[in-house]
Amino acid sequence: MSRVLSPRSLACALVRGAAEIERELGRPDAQRLLAVVYGLDGPLPAGPDSPTLSVANRVLVGEPAAEVWRSDRPVRSGRRDRLAWGEDGRLLAACRTCPVDDEVDLAAATRQQFAEALDLLAEQGYPHLLRVWNYLPGINRGEGDRERYRQFNLGRARAFEERFGAEGADWRAPASSAVGTSGRELCTLLLASRGPVILIENPRQVPAHLYPLRYGSRAPSFSRAALVVDEQGCGFFLSGTASVIGHESAHGESLAGQIAETLRNVEQMLEQARLASPRDLPGLGGFDLVKIYLRDRDRLDAVTGAVARALGSETPVIVLEADICRSDLLVEIDGFALR
Repeated sequence: MSRVLSPRSLACALVRGAAEIERELGRPDAQRLLAVVYGLDGPLPAGPDSPTLSVANRVLVGEPAAEVWRSDRPVRSGRRDRLAWGEDGRLLAACRTCPVDDEVDLAAATRQQFAEALDLLAEQGYPHLLRVWNYLPGINRGEGDRERYRQFNLGRARAFEERFGAEGADWRAPASSAVGTSGRELCTLLLASRGPVILIENPRQVPAHLYPLRYGSRAPSFSRAALVVDEQGCGFFLSGTASVIGHESAHGESLAGQIAETLRNVEQMLEQARLASPRDLPGLGGFDLVKIYLRDRDRLDAVTGAVARALGSETPVIVLEADICRSDLLVEIDGFALR
């Protein structure tokens, strides 16, 4: 197990290997908010009733991996319908899945996925959605507005509008990512804060809610990054970031070009966060965990080499095989830094 650098209030441990994951999930831990397991064959090992999500995507470098989020406070856990959650009085973590196949109305299922999550946050007193991760089977399947990612965007937007109103939804959208998965379920996991969240945009990119109709009848509901600051420290959460300038995908089939453009966008977001934060934030090499989503596993060496040169060899990285939300994008990066 390698522990990720953290402030006193929140920590994320990166656990690698099936045996270590089983050992970690099997031990009682009253301070675990959430565990997310990537690339583990077979069912999750039995353990305490705390929120745990298994994501089917293959881990391309090393063994299966798990993020284990812990608090410095006692954690209260529970379930609400299909949602499992844990909260410590400052942060709430939750996860939910729903089956996806060609018979499912994906827009309706996604609306339900997010509506239940927003209901939970209201009931538990966590009004500020901070970060959401989504893993969607067949994300690029379908033509035009029937594409699964566009149907996902439609359902997510409906849930946000029902909760916040048409105008309010645009300004409450959290940092987020949505990538493909080899599994058969839409997996959603989230972090929410009791205190305010600063949502951040990238001046190099058009805010997602202002995308033109060529990207779908409903624009994606996310901000480029989010920042939470309290007396204990701060957390910077980067959305899924790719080779996009304005609203256009850039660099075509050039993986090197897409990686370089993606990293420029990441640097820009860190700069914007420093302007918004009263606390120091790290540079490009200061992330506590980075996830790289790669469409073509045969191009693994090129992407890991380029990212390692930019981030440094000490940055913990999970590389997952995943389709990206646009079929012309080859790679996506997200991450967080806790200070």
